[in-house]
Amino acid sequence: MLITNCRTYIDGKISEKEILILDGKIARIAGRIPENEAGGEEKINAGGLMVIPGLIDVHVHLREPGSEYKEDFVTGTKAALAGGITTVIDMPNNKVPTTTLRRLREKEELAQKKALCDVRFYMGATNDNFAEIKKANPIAVKVYMGKTTGDLLVTEDEIMERHFSNFDRKKPITVHAEDQKYMEAHSGKRTEEAAEIAVKRAVTLAEKTKRKLHIAHASTSQEIEIAKEKAGGQKLRADVSVETAPHYLFLSQKDADKLKQLGTVNPPLRSEETRKALWKKLNNIDCIATDHAPHTLEDKGDGARGFPGLETSLALMLDAYNKRMLELDWIISRMTENPAEIFGLTNLGRIAVGFSANLTFVDLKKEWTVNGEELETKCKWSPFEGKKLRGKAVKTVFGGRTVYEDNEIC
Repeated sequence: MLITNCRTYIDGKISEKEILILDGKIARIAGRIPENEAGGEEKINAGGLMVIPGLIDVHVHLREPGSEYKEDFVTGTKAALAGGITTVIDMPNNKVPTTTLRRLREKEELAQKKALCDVRFYMGATNDNFAEIKKANPIAVKVYMGKTTGDLLVTEDEIMERHFSNFDRKKPITVHAEDQKYMEAHSGKRTEEAAEIAVKRAVTLAEKTKRKLHIAHASTSQEIEIAKEKAGGQKLRADVSVETAPHYLFLSQKDADKLKQLGTVNPPLRSEETRKALWKKLNNIDCIATDHAPHTLEDKGDGARGFPGLETSLALMLDAYNKRMLELDWIISRMTENPAEIFGLTNLGRIAVGFSANLTFVDLKKEWTVNGEELETKCKWSPFEGKKLRGKAVKTVFGGRTVYEDNEIC
């Protein structure tokens, strides 16, 4: 494949380049590549669109196995490709949690047969599965400090410390930072204080054990300050990374009130004041992840918490760029390069010779309206229903092949 007439994002700079893809990898990048070098390969005239690395979402719930009626590997990865995302990392809190080597291998085999993009997997920490995690050595471990599915809950520092010490020091331990004991002492409310206390505990243990720590779905500026800023604020912690989700940047409690049962998520949407404060910490946020957590409308009516987000994430960010709220290089780095670096995803997250040819074609001017019925996700709704956005992924290339174009999976 030879891609011409495009603007590319390479090493933090946007410039006009041509990209030659051979055998699923980027073979050459130049201002102009002679046609005789491209041979008889497929040629794509990008028409002036921006071409960026395929996005990486490090926090998704694809629901399979166990809850395929909400989402599965086919529909979830279709949704990812439609959002310009070519790599996702799937969470372990399935109906039967991913806590053993056998369950991890079962998920990997299912994805190998069904997934349309690159899927990697977390393992979840329990009070006693240290040996299983050691054997499996997954891409990352997820520690739930607040209650979720099955036995995926670790409340004691002693157990957390064992998990931290047990895991590969080169790989991140991701924490759902909501302190269960604090919540139980405060009528089960998932308050900002519950999140901040949990982050403090996790950071302390990470420093003690000298392990990489990743804070999932930060919803407050205080969490970011605790996680990243050392005493005096002179230097940021190098081995602690933080993600936030688009819904914490663009929605608040007033939106949750309007959405009613559709507006519930863990951690919950915060006050408008807290949302605005989160924006002031943008430079200390390492990556954007969706926490794509699809539920049927019936399940939402019964109290299920979580939002779908794979197909709106990039578009929301591009809309903010068009409104001069975000810089383009900030968006791209937080959705491609940084996630790849944090999670050790080699040959992903950059447009460079030898890297996988996973590319997202972006139309910065395309205007569209979010309509749940038109989304690829099986749940067919969005908390951003009816929102008019400017900017969208219009073509996705995965492994050197066009897999999404003109609003359709190829």
